[in-house]
Amino acid sequence: MEEYDWLKLWRELVMKNFRPRRKGMVEKYKRHSRKKLERRDPLLDLILKEMDAGDTVLEIGPGTGRWTIPLARTGRQVTAVEPTAAMADMLKENLANAGVNNVEILSQTWEDASPGMHDLVICAHGMYGSPDLAAFVRKMEQCARKRCYLAVRLPPADGILGELSLKISGCRHDSPDAVIAYNALYTLGIYANVLVEEGMTNWVNVSLEDAVRRARKHLNLGISEAYDDLISSTLNRRLKFSDGVYTWPDGMRSALLWWMPARKE
Repeated sequence: MEEYDWLKLWRELVMKNFRPRRKGMVEKYKRHSRKKLERRDPLLDLILKEMDAGDTVLEIGPGTGRWTIPLARTGRQVTAVEPTAAMADMLKENLANAGVNNVEILSQTWEDASPGMHDLVICAHGMYGSPDLAAFVRKMEQCARKRCYLAVRLPPADGILGELSLKISGCRHDSPDAVIAYNALYTLGIYANVLVEEGMTNWVNVSLEDAVRRARKHLNLGISEAYDDLISSTLNRRLKFSDGVYTWPDGMRSALLWWMPARKE
């Protein structure tokens, strides 16, 4: 049996799923971030609980500041690495509205940034566009005195997308996820702790046609109808219809991976 090359799989899925951010996508991200602010985040809660008041934090891909603001209020200083100009502008606006003034924003990619040493280095869902996960993580370790944290999406073990992806492409993983990240870290000699969100927000669609389009999008099939028969039969078998909507076993859930970097000589 051939052993998985987890780092190679991560790279292949990043390249397969890469989509440049468009203005409309940034606005959509902003709306979703508002909704997320309304619910408790156990992953962030764990980090805040372990933080000291004097800690400095390096956050990679802060987006609109959902984690940045509470991190800045808990620690001494936050450096946020955000390469997307529109996202950085939203972050600045949200920081100002929250009265937070101890955040420095670096308008660079993580690969190009030179942020120096910080106590904690955190990346919540900001690594999906980076094909070289090993280089991404090693740079995190080089900048961390105490701990590194990665928050990564975690698909359900019995998900429809996993079943379809396995049948269509021969791999259960349709995109970079926490399972791949954990095993990739393990191959790098990093034995990460793991916290998984207990609940999950399941996807819903109002029609089977919408569900087929969702599956096509996530499986990177575009407008191709080549697998529509397979997708439709799978959805008919596995979706649950109730109260006028079709509910998936798939949905939004994340896992937090964290570890202490190797001691520097």
